[in-house]
Amino acid sequence: MEVPAVRLKILERGKNVLKLEVEGEGHTFCNLLQKALLEDEGVEAAGYDIPHPLISIPIIYVRTSGKRKPEDALRDAVKRISELNDEFREALIRALEGEHEEK
Repeated sequence: MEVPAVRLKILERGKNVLKLEVEGEGHTFCNLLQKALLEDEGVEAAGYDIPHPLISIPIIYVRTSGKRKPEDALRDAVKRISELNDEFREALIRALEGEHEEK
């Protein structure tokens, strides 16, 4: 299975604000990223929009309180998502191996 390439384009960058286009992703990833960003105490607002329903080019928006840069909050959120993915993969492998042994 070939995974489509993800392309990022920064639309706006300020001291407390970051707005970027994420071509190649959809609601699934953006919703997860938004949730991870909102778990960060330094993030005041985070969200995304997919302006056209037939063309999946989401726009992600992050605003921080000023104590940290939005780029740092975004990096940390992606890192937490990656760690969660690793945990899920390991648990799935263990469960599938256990299921195989029981039969």
